[in-house]
Amino acid sequence: MESVQIINLPVYTQSGHCLGRVVDLEINNESYQIQKILVKSSNPFKNLFQGCLIIDVNQIIFVSRKKILVKDILKEIKELASDPAS
Repeated sequence: MESVQIINLPVYTQSGHCLGRVVDLEINNESYQIQKILVKSSNPFKNLFQGCLIIDVNQIIFVSRKKILVKDILKEIKELASDPAS
């Protein structure tokens, strides 16, 4: 999938929460693979007080022509907090 096709795709978490839309990409200059996506919230009030979310490629579950699905970070943090040995 080309970067032009990824820009403006909506980004959702596993739990179905819409984080916003892709506004930019960070691409590795040597491998030409995506390293990070920059997501701007669809909520105008959030945009006033925070910048873009930066999502690492390791957090991306899949990319389709209609959306990008990413891991639920809060869920992972809660799991780590309940089992700090992992």
